[in-house]
Amino acid sequence: MIHLLLILLIATTPSDLDKKTREIADQLRCAVCRGIAVSESPSELAQGMVKIIREKLEQGQTEEQILNYFVDRYGEWILLKPKPEGLNLMVWVLPVVLLISGGLFLTLRIKKWTTRP
Repeated sequence: MIHLLLILLIATTPSDLDKKTREIADQLRCAVCRGIAVSESPSELAQGMVKIIREKLEQGQTEEQILNYFVDRYGEWILLKPKPEGLNLMVWVLPVVLLISGGLFLTLRIKKWTTRP
């Protein structure tokens, strides 16, 4: 009985290839749905992209090579999390700068309102 349960457990756990395929598919935006990851999209295109990811992993390609493959074909927007370099760096830095600036502005305003001449 224990052997049967162990065999069933091993059979139902995803393989390393499946896990790696999912990890990469989670980083790519569905070209049809736009707002969701390829791994979660029901579209045929997304399913084809997952199949390509799996094939490329079986061929021994790295995660970076596979992501570059899709960026070359679709452009940088295909990545759900753009690389923080060039113009994309502004997307990463600007919110932090605005948050700090807003905090400083509010601090100075509150200080001015609470200070009596």
